[in-house]
Amino acid sequence: MSRPTYIFAGGGTGGHLYPALAVVEQLLVAEPDAAIVFACSDRPIDRRVLGDTDYAVVPQPIQPLPRRLGAVFGFLTAWRKSGKLAGTMLEDLEPTAVLGTGGFAAAPLVKQAAKFGIPAAMLNPDAVPGKANRYLAKYVDVVFTQFESTAGMFPSATIGKVRPVGCPIRDGFDRACRDEAIEHFSLDPGRKTLLVSGGSQGAATINEAIAILGDDLGRFADSWQMLHVTGLSQITEVADADGGKTIPSVILNYCDRMDLACAAADLAVCRGGASTAAELAVSATPAIIMPYPYHADDHQRLNALPMESGGAAIICKDAADGVENARMLRENLIPLLGDSDRLETMRNAACAMSHPSAARDVAAWMRRGE
Repeated sequence: MSRPTYIFAGGGTGGHLYPALAVVEQLLVAEPDAAIVFACSDRPIDRRVLGDTDYAVVPQPIQPLPRRLGAVFGFLTAWRKSGKLAGTMLEDLEPTAVLGTGGFAAAPLVKQAAKFGIPAAMLNPDAVPGKANRYLAKYVDVVFTQFESTAGMFPSATIGKVRPVGCPIRDGFDRACRDEAIEHFSLDPGRKTLLVSGGSQGAATINEAIAILGDDLGRFADSWQMLHVTGLSQITEVADADGGKTIPSVILNYCDRMDLACAAADLAVCRGGASTAAELAVSATPAIIMPYPYHADDHQRLNALPMESGGAAIICKDAADGVENARMLRENLIPLLGDSDRLETMRNAACAMSHPSAARDVAAWMRRGE
């Protein structure tokens, strides 16, 4: 009997890959001999996230929708090549199911799976589906969402396919140990920890604001420390600015153990990506969420709204300016550092909003198609 094979199609951001890895973990619990294949983009983040795994990784030539007329020919050429590659993969591998993990890199495999009659589903953990996911909804059997409200944002003909299960989170976020986390990051076990992270790509305006707040943070130097994940391209600037800080800090350009980062954190300042929102909930981490300011649909703010309304987070607008962000964080962040009771209330609220079974639910569908 041949090994069951599962294809995960998508990439381009950590938010399109980490939920897929969570589903893979659950698949392998049930079927340890399953073959896992990722058909991803050729962006560096895909190599960073998937490079240390044992799964087959196939970068596709697919490109995002062009914004310039002159890029249309290159897009169409890449689309045809990717479609042909997808067809070949499906013929050769005969997968049990295909899961689109979101974004432009999911399109060729998901569309070809429908043509081949192979069960296909799609992850859409963001509150607002992007263009690619709205387009692909008609080709899949199921759309797994994090929020119930997302169903109404798909074309009416596909709303019946939507299943709100939460966002798949990698195993361990709900069990990560603070002592292990403190040791892993060389933090001080006697201090509370402020986690600052702008996601896999970093956030320059958040980093700049934190640097400006050096003196304000220094008022809490006896009781707090900071774990600052800067993003791959901004480590030098943040490290140079750190010379003026008086709060103890550990600075990383990238963190591949966000489960431990959340376990260490008593408070986070972060973006509002779908995975981030789910990770904060399942790890019961209070947060100040600064949504990415350049999305036309404002979906990171919408991702964060349930956490704010539930009392687990504060939404603080990213003004795309470090000085203005520092002013707003001074009003929202600094008071929280001295308010243990409110932090505990936020932690309890976050815990109540978690959906720890999402990855298992998606994996169960992929195995059985029901």
